[in-house]
Amino acid sequence: MRTKNENLVEYIKNPDVVLREEDIDGALLFNPDTNQIKVLNTTGLFIWKLCEKKHNIGNIIKALKNSFDQVPDDKASEQVKSFINEMKESGFIGIIKDQKE
Repeated sequence: MRTKNENLVEYIKNPDVVLREEDIDGALLFNPDTNQIKVLNTTGLFIWKLCEKKHNIGNIIKALKNSFDQVPDDKASEQVKSFINEMKESGFIGIIKDQKE
């Protein structure tokens, strides 16, 4: 379920986080601020790379659906939101709020 201002919030990666791509199927992220390591699969890595520039949830979901045929439409939104929230809570991704809110 989409909230009224959901697409006004943009996400961007933490610039201090170090990315190490292991192979085409995934990567490791290291957050030196918290000494945490995250293992990303192909989908997580795709979303992470989108966050190199600021994107809102709607843009991330649309890009994911366009790039991955095997992502079910009914699950994409839920999975992206869950991933973004987890990454935000652990300090790997930050938010930028639109000034028009």
